[in-house]
Amino acid sequence: MTGRLARWLLQRFRGKEVVLPEGIPAAMVLRHLLRKGTLPWLRGLMVWPLLGECGGNFFLGRGCRILCHAKLRVGRNVYVGDHAHLDCLSLEGVELGDNVTLREGCWLQVTSRYDNPGVGVRIGRGTYIGPRAVIGAAGRIVIGERCQIGANLSLVAENHRFDGAGEIFAQGVRREGIVIGDDVWIGNGVTILDGVTVGEGSVLGAGTVLTRSVAPRSIVAGVPGRVMRTR
Repeated sequence: MTGRLARWLLQRFRGKEVVLPEGIPAAMVLRHLLRKGTLPWLRGLMVWPLLGECGGNFFLGRGCRILCHAKLRVGRNVYVGDHAHLDCLSLEGVELGDNVTLREGCWLQVTSRYDNPGVGVRIGRGTYIGPRAVIGAAGRIVIGERCQIGANLSLVAENHRFDGAGEIFAQGVRREGIVIGDDVWIGNGVTILDGVTVGEGSVLGAGTVLTRSVAPRSIVAGVPGRVMRTR
């Protein structure tokens, strides 16, 4: 009975069938699920009416801060970990698809100047982003479906102009945006700069600093990142 309940909860809230391995009792899994999910579900339920859109079952960790709730649209079974900061003020808002996970300590900001608002963020269904991600989305950021992204991701969709004679602060910024295709695997500590497109099915090794676009199914590593081979 306990095992069936644990499997039902996993399928209901994560959208996939899970076979529990031997050596981990079903009762332990059930307690872990209830402890991990009950309070976040209640917190999500409290902010649900404030959101621009919610498809159902929004899990919100403790200590989270959401600014401009009406600009945040979430699908079903979206999980945002403890102490996340989501500043959604932007032209197009922030969209998190079904079964998206943003782990603990995520920092997402779209606009830093009211007279020059950022564009927005869209993250496709089933994408997982590890702890302590930094997502600066003044330019549009699009992350595809079923992406697996490690800890300490840094996306910088804006670049300061510095080619003129005046102060850098006064020269403004350039915003080309960042696009990450479906089914991309990104290791820990990766930085992706403005104007970059990561092709579908690519792999970015840990610590990569990607300064230019790569074709689909590329395997990339290094600083700056370069294509080692294709899948």
